[in-house]
Amino acid sequence: MKKIFLLSAFVLGVFTFLSCYDKGNDVLDFSISDIELITSGTANQKMRVYNYFVYSDSLVLRKNSSTISDFNSNYLKLLIDRMYKTVTDPQHPGVGIAAPQVGINKRVIWVKRYDKTGAPFECYLNSYITAYSDTTKLRSDGCLSIPGVSGSSWRAIWVDVSYDLADGTHHSERIVHEYTAHIFQHEIDHLNGMVFLDRM
Repeated sequence: MKKIFLLSAFVLGVFTFLSCYDKGNDVLDFSISDIELITSGTANQKMRVYNYFVYSDSLVLRKNSSTISDFNSNYLKLLIDRMYKTVTDPQHPGVGIAAPQVGINKRVIWVKRYDKTGAPFECYLNSYITAYSDTTKLRSDGCLSIPGVSGSSWRAIWVDVSYDLADGTHHSERIVHEYTAHIFQHEIDHLNGMVFLDRM
């Protein structure tokens, strides 16, 4: 009887937690384990960066990410904020980050736009590269998830990218700034279960 009561209390607690926290549509993009990870800190707290050399982390980094459907989800907003805190961490700064790098297999990335005044960080959802330049270059590369390792990877000098913004609007653009195009390719590779070592 006690076991049944505890199980019922747990299930009720989970559903209460989900219904109280998610104020978005009925579509739930995140699993319970995703939600636990996302809500393990506040919007001002960075997340742990997954390490390619740790087996359990590598399984996440090698998995394809799925798209975001609910743009109004508080979980998504919190994930976006925490990813930004992670990529701008003064101790380990990056020029881009993808959700799999913090343990969430969803198509969410931050990219530093060196092609724009002030090189702002911008967040993109459901990003895909729809075309690559025929010309490629061997460029210096590194990754927050592969600490202590650097090398060079082959990258297109421009890419056409389609993506959604956090407000749900869809956009497409050609990224012609070579370094910015490189960052987009690096981060979108993460969404497809690839790391820069695959392109060396």
